[in-house]
Amino acid sequence: MWDPIAYRILYSTHYRTGNEWCIYPTYDFAHCLCDSIENITHSLCTTEFILARQSYYWLCDAVDVYKPVQWEYGRLSVTNTVLSKRKLLKLREKGFIMSLDDPRLYSLPALRRRGVPPQAINAFVRELGVTTAKATIDVVRLENHIRDCLNEIAPRVMAVINPVKVVLENLPEAHFEEIELPFKPRDSSFGTHKVPFTRVLYIDASDFREEDSADYYRLAPNKTVGLQGITHPIVCTDVRRNADGSIAELVCRYLNEGKQQKAKTYIQWVADCPKAGSPVRLDEVRTFGQLFKHADPSDESIVPGGYLSDVNTDSLKIVKGALVETGFWEAIKRYAATAAGKEELGKHNVESIRVQFMRIGYFTLDKDSKLSVSDIEGDNSGKTKLVVNRIVTLKEDSKKEA
Repeated sequence: MWDPIAYRILYSTHYRTGNEWCIYPTYDFAHCLCDSIENITHSLCTTEFILARQSYYWLCDAVDVYKPVQWEYGRLSVTNTVLSKRKLLKLREKGFIMSLDDPRLYSLPALRRRGVPPQAINAFVRELGVTTAKATIDVVRLENHIRDCLNEIAPRVMAVINPVKVVLENLPEAHFEEIELPFKPRDSSFGTHKVPFTRVLYIDASDFREEDSADYYRLAPNKTVGLQGITHPIVCTDVRRNADGSIAELVCRYLNEGKQQKAKTYIQWVADCPKAGSPVRLDEVRTFGQLFKHADPSDESIVPGGYLSDVNTDSLKIVKGALVETGFWEAIKRYAATAAGKEELGKHNVESIRVQFMRIGYFTLDKDSKLSVSDIEGDNSGKTKLVVNRIVTLKEDSKKEA
């Protein structure tokens, strides 16, 4: 056994104790004694600490205190990220990440902020098992567990990320219907919610194309498409433009007369109905890509410039002005009505509010949201600030356009 250093004397201001103390125990000296004082049964660490086991046991015996068991295991890494605290601090220092819980990272605080359920992490780790071998696992495997978990627990709501106004010209100005929709189709345990259906509504820009084609099934001029949860389809009859040539609104007809037509596909929509609290407006929608371009950004044979040169500067995209149907607010209210939800919201822990935006992905509220229990109970969605993070994308059929 080598002769380990017990402590350092450093005359420097500490971020907690200021200048009151100048003696700082080293890891080798403090770790085993802290574990003993706290009655830890097993001290779990990665294999680089195997050599420290001898000094760990020796010091506990030397001062005659309870001796925990040190147990080493192989470091688990996932692709396209770094987990070293030193490297994470450098990323923050250089402005590549917002904070140490930036949702693009794979530390536990970051995964929690992103909305990853703990059950998904546990399932991922159980699948891999525990070994002393060092392993780098494709992040896709973790994402699959996240999807499987969210598929079971997340209610479904409609959202339009890039809204396009639609006017149903053959409906009266005051037209109003309440449509009952399931929170999760084919699973009645999730319950239902009601959304308004009015003359003016919004669809997503990705669901409209000015030039039609045989392999395109969504809305286009003179083409019919179904609205999710609505009996009759609509057909686009005109495109109105702004002065700069951009689309101002789509004029459509609601085909509720004559022989009922069967739509080939259905798209999501959000009604414009302030009296019913629709739409729910999102201040920001944040989507995340991989923080690094290569699977192992620390491998200098692949990234000779070092991991900082491999940062993907387009890994964060922010969209403002997205709209969600009232089912999203209803899901928030249902969560706040539970004892656990009220307690978590009181601590401003909002990441347990998870939903699926249909055909888009799974999302959660970010801690940058401003949302109080009193606003929720008072049904004051207009007083809130809603920032959502995409947890993970949906599985897509590669043969179909998203």
